[in-house]
Amino acid sequence: MYAISLQSVIDGSFSSGPVYPPHDQNLRAQRVCFDRSLHEPDDVIWFEGSCNGLVFVSLSFETLILWNPATRKAKILPNSDTGEDFEYYGLGFGFGYDELHDDYKVVEFLSFERVVDAPTLEIQLKVYSLRANSWKTLSNWPGGYTFGGCGKFLNGSIYWSVQHFSGPIEWEIVSHDLATDTFSVLPLPAFGDDGGDADVNVVVKVLRGCLAICCERKTHMDIWLMKDCSMRESWSKVATIPFFLDFRDHEFRKPSPLFLSVDGKIVLNYGTNLSLYDPKNPCTHLFSNKFELETIAYSESLVSPNLEDEIVIGRTLPPELLTEILLRLPVKSLLRFTAVSKGWLSLISSTQFAKTHLKYATKNKLFTHDRLIFGSRTYPMDLITCSLHSAVADSGLSGSIYPEIDEHVQVQAVCWDYPIVEPDDVIWLLGSCHGLVCVSLLANTIMLWNPMTRRSKVLPDSGTEMDFEYIGLTYGFGYDELHDDYKVVEFFSFERVAGSHVLDIQVKVYSLKSNSWKTLSNWPGGYTFGGAGKFLNGAINWSVTHYDGPVEWEIVSQDLAMDTFTVLPLPDLGNDDVLIELKIINGYLAACCERNTHMDVWLMKEYGVRKSWTKVASIQFFLDLMENQYIRPCPLFLSADSRILINYGSNISVYDPGNPQIHHFSDSVDVVGITYSESLTSPNLEDDTSVQLDGLFDTVAF
Repeated sequence: MYAISLQSVIDGSFSSGPVYPPHDQNLRAQRVCFDRSLHEPDDVIWFEGSCNGLVFVSLSFETLILWNPATRKAKILPNSDTGEDFEYYGLGFGFGYDELHDDYKVVEFLSFERVVDAPTLEIQLKVYSLRANSWKTLSNWPGGYTFGGCGKFLNGSIYWSVQHFSGPIEWEIVSHDLATDTFSVLPLPAFGDDGGDADVNVVVKVLRGCLAICCERKTHMDIWLMKDCSMRESWSKVATIPFFLDFRDHEFRKPSPLFLSVDGKIVLNYGTNLSLYDPKNPCTHLFSNKFELETIAYSESLVSPNLEDEIVIGRTLPPELLTEILLRLPVKSLLRFTAVSKGWLSLISSTQFAKTHLKYATKNKLFTHDRLIFGSRTYPMDLITCSLHSAVADSGLSGSIYPEIDEHVQVQAVCWDYPIVEPDDVIWLLGSCHGLVCVSLLANTIMLWNPMTRRSKVLPDSGTEMDFEYIGLTYGFGYDELHDDYKVVEFFSFERVAGSHVLDIQVKVYSLKSNSWKTLSNWPGGYTFGGAGKFLNGAINWSVTHYDGPVEWEIVSQDLAMDTFTVLPLPDLGNDDVLIELKIINGYLAACCERNTHMDVWLMKEYGVRKSWTKVASIQFFLDLMENQYIRPCPLFLSADSRILINYGSNISVYDPGNPQIHHFSDSVDVVGITYSESLTSPNLEDDTSVQLDGLFDTVAF
C-alpha cells in the first residue's frame, strides 16, 4: 500500500493526470507498512472509512481493524457475531466519532433474506464502541436498504444513502447520530429533468468538509454538495464526470471522488487508476479496468486505536510546560498538532499564542524559521517555497535555486486560493512582515497572504485614479506595534500635465484593523524611483530622489504608528552616478548602490547611525545583462561565509563574490523572490483565532 499527500496531488503536479500507476515525478508516494500478522495472504482489503486519522479496514468482510497509518498502531475489533448463513445478504459499514462520549464507533449494516426469495429484506444494525470494546444491536432503524454503499461520517453523524427493496425506486439520505443513536431523513436535491430517482444510483461522500452525493446515471455521474444539512436549497451541483465507454457495462466500477479542489479538479479513483481529473479536459484521461484499486482519504494524526495505550498529555504535563514546548515548534508541526485534541486546537489557534510564537521565532538568530518564496511573474500559479537556511547551506557548488533546482534543496509548491488569482495576472511580491506576504496582482489589487496557513485577504480598492500620462506606483508593508495593526502604504507619483516634468505625489495608508485607506499630506518630498518601501523598526523606509536637478539620494523613514517622516543618513558613496534601492538583509537595513558595472551592498548595523554603514559585498553586473537597466541583482540573504542569495534575471542563486565567473544568468523570464518568516498570523482580523485546515494534512492511501 501507498500513501501520498492530497495537497501534493493538487499542487505538486502542474497538470492534471495519473497519480497511480506512477506518472508524475513531482508526486512522492510512500509505502505504508500494514502489520502482516493482522491478515492472511489471500485477504481482500477494503477501506470502509476514516475519522481523525484512524482508518477503518475490513479484511474480506470478516476481520475488522482500526488502524492509524501514521503511527502504525492497529486494533482488531471483536467479532460482531453477525450470522451470514442467508441466501442473500448485503453488508456495509460506517465509522465515526461520538464527541459527546469521546468514543469512536463502527456501525454494521446487514440486510438479508431469512427465507429464500422473500419479498422483503430484513435489517440488522449493530454499533461497536471502542471505549466499551463491545457491540450492541439497534432496533429503531427507520427503513430502507443501503444499496448505496458505506455510511459516511460528518459532524457527529453517519449518513447513508438508502432505498426500498420493493415498489418505486426512491432514494433518501438517513442520518445516524452516533451520540444518541437516533435517525433523521435528509432531503435530496431536485434532480429536475435528469430522469428522477428511477434512473439513478446515489452514493454518499464527504467532499470539502460538506456532505456530497454522487448520482450515477447511464452515461455519467453528477456530484452535488450540501452546504447546510438542514436545507434542501443548499444542494449545488459542482461537477459532472462522464463514464468512459469501457466502463459503462461495469456497474460496480464507477468513478469514486476522493477530494475536490477549489479550482474544480477532482482526485478520482476510477478502475485501476488514481488520477487528478480535470472536468474541463476529460478526454486526456485514460483508465484501465484490469483490476480495482482501493483508496481512501484520511488526515494524519496521533490518535491511537488502542485506549489502553492512550496517553492524555494534558494530564501528564502541566499546561504551562506544554505551552512552552509548543511555542518552540515550527509552524508546520503546530498545524499538524491541531488535530490532536480540541484543547490543542483552541490553544494553537488563539491570537495570543500566534503572537507569542512569533516573538520566540524572531529571537532565533539562525534564521531557521525564515523561508524563501519565488516564482515567475508571468506564471503566478507556479510559486515555490523552501527553507532560507536550506537554500544557502544545501545548494551545492552550482548554487542554483531556480530554474535549475539543486537536488539537495527541499522545495515545495505553494497553494494559492485560485478564485482570487486570474490566469493572466502578473504577480509582484511587495514585502513581508510577521509571516504575512503583501502581494500585488494587478495595479490597485493588493492581497495579504500567509503562505503557511493559506489564509488571505484582498484589500479594498484605494480609490487611486490611474488616468495620467506618467505614473509610478509602489507599496510598503509593515506592522504598527503601538496600535497592533498591519498597514500598507501606497506611494503614487504622476504627471498631472503630460510632459510637464513635474510630478505630483499621493501617499495613502491602509489599516487592517479599520479595513480602510486614508491619505497623508505631510510627505517631505522626493520620489521613490528606488522601488518598494522596506519595513524595519516600526517604519517603512524609502529610497527617494528628486525628479529634476542634481541627483541626490536620501532615505525617508515613515513611522507607521505616528505617520511622521524623518531622513536617515546614507553611507559616503563618493561622486559617481548611483541608483539606490533599499532591502532588508539578515534583519538590517541595506542599501544596494547600483553603478555602471557593479552593485555595492551596504548594511546599516545600528539603525539611524551613519557610522554604522558597512559595505559587505560588491556584485559584478554580467555583460549580457549590463545594458538592461531593469534587470539588476536583488540580494535576499547574506550567509556567515559572505555568500549572497540573489535574484538576478530569471535566476535565483547563491552567489559567491570570490568566484563570480561560475554563475550564468538569463533575462528570458523575470523571476520574483522574497523572504518571509513562518508564523500563524492571520490576515483576517475577524477569524484570527483560527487557521485554514481543510485539506492541509489530508492524505490518500491506496
